[in-house]
Amino acid sequence: MKFRIRSRLYASSRSVSPRGVRVSSEYGRLIWRNGTFLPWEEATVHISSVGHASVSAAFEGVHSYWSGTRGTLHGFRLRDHMQRLLDSLRLSWLEPAFDADALVAATVELLASWQTSGKDLYVRPWGFAGGTHKEQMVPRGTPAEIAIETWEFESKLGRGRTCTLAVSSWPRFNPGASPASMKVFSNYHNGRLGNVDARARGADWPVFLNGSGNVTESSGSCIALVKGGRIITPDLASGVLDSITRKTLLQLAEEELGLSVEVRPVERTELYLADEIFLMGTAAEVLPAVEVDGFALGDGKTAGEITRALESCYHDTVRAVTGKHDEWLTPVPAAPAR
Repeated sequence: MKFRIRSRLYASSRSVSPRGVRVSSEYGRLIWRNGTFLPWEEATVHISSVGHASVSAAFEGVHSYWSGTRGTLHGFRLRDHMQRLLDSLRLSWLEPAFDADALVAATVELLASWQTSGKDLYVRPWGFAGGTHKEQMVPRGTPAEIAIETWEFESKLGRGRTCTLAVSSWPRFNPGASPASMKVFSNYHNGRLGNVDARARGADWPVFLNGSGNVTESSGSCIALVKGGRIITPDLASGVLDSITRKTLLQLAEEELGLSVEVRPVERTELYLADEIFLMGTAAEVLPAVEVDGFALGDGKTAGEITRALESCYHDTVRAVTGKHDEWLTPVPAAPAR
């Protein structure tokens, strides 16, 4: 599927404006918006289109990994992410004009226009209520604008990074009031408060408890613990996002590493007695924790054995090293000649 291009920049250097003047690295980039590729600096909305209209806005984060083995960029579980975006918009009573396949095709074109050999790209699609709104709440059935942006990111897989955790003084929002299955901006304010709280207490990331005092997730990432060789993670009913990275890692743990996986309610004290803990999400990838609320995990310095094995397996999967799970990889063709 081809989309309209409204830009002289598309066929020019990414760092030179149409007038031949050097500009910032943002200029020359494209953003896909409602079926049209726009120059980054032209993809704007009026100030009247934010505020109330943003309450129901939904988004996704998708990684596209370069495969040195194949010499190709791949969007990882791209269609799954686009379908979840549409599901979030539907639950927000907004009406998008594109299906998941159209959004995948748009993303592939966008990635092809921007990719550089050996570089990974982050994709940020989002949808929001179109037009301007003076009502306090956007009405049901409002058309949704959809935009897709991309930029380079640096994967941290295999870098030996770790983090510390603190159980947040802010509880996880009640999924009965705002479903955790909706990946909407408004749900993430809870995560921001938890981040501020955790860092004020000297930790890197928060862990949220639900109204029953059970573990849910961190800020923008799910959580799992390892105990006695088993991976244990909170169930969806605990109030966690149905994370695509979480699904991926649990499947890899069982199929590739032969590990036992338990999905169930998790009590706070299980974190303190865990052998290992790790966060998982598009941005977090696989992030080992070495401490939670002052309780050391393992040696308190390095990732545990199972977490390291799972991180390695995830790395080899997203970079197409193993050749397994190609159904999760959307190849991006070489960039068009300029």
